[in-house]
Parts: sequence; C-alpha cells; structure tokens
Amino acid sequence: MLRLLILVILLAVLIVFALSNTDLEPIWLVSFGWHLSIGTLVLGVGVIALLFGFLIGLIGDMQQRSRARRAEQHVRTLESQLVELHQRLDRLQNPVGTPLPGTAPVSPEQKV
Repeated sequence: MLRLLILVILLAVLIVFALSNTDLEPIWLVSFGWHLSIGTLVLGVGVIALLFGFLIGLIGDMQQRSRARRAEQHVRTLESQLVELHQRLDRLQNPVGTPLPGTAPVSPEQKV
C-alpha cells in the first residue's frame, strides 16, 4: 500500500511538472536532435524508469515464488519422511501381537 501511495505521489508531481513546462526546447542525443518540451521529457523518463523498476521487481518476485515452491515441496517430503519414521518406530516398539497401550488384550477366543 505504501508503494502505491509513493507511486501516485511521484506520478502526480511528474504530471504537474510536465503541464507546467510546455515550451519546446531543442534536445540533442549525440548527433540526433529534436524539439520536445522538458516536461514531456521528464514525464517520459519517469514512466520508463517506472516500467524498468516494475520489470526488475517482477523478476525478483518470480525468483522468490520459485524458491517458495521448492521449499514447500521440500517440507512435504520431510513431513512424509517423518510420518514414515514414526510408523517404523511404532512397529519397532510394538511388535505384532503386542497390544498397544490403552487397548485391551485380545484373547484367542475373541479372535474367532
């Protein structure tokens, strides 16, 4: 939310600057020249910088999501291993035929 507020304020300042500076000036870039208002130039540079920043943020966000997906998969794998180890531990502590704690022993007459 703070980013959006800063973005709106920055764009408002750039638009006010562009509307205040409408006189055409010659602008040169190496050997290329054209007439452009300074306000339009500043607004254009601001929008290009904004798009470039958005692209950089998007790339970073995609990397972060990829790391999060790998971490979640790793957690699922570790949880399944933990369940398997608990089951193996229960089998080793309670061999077949030994009643589990809290259950009544079953007599051979009750099995039939």
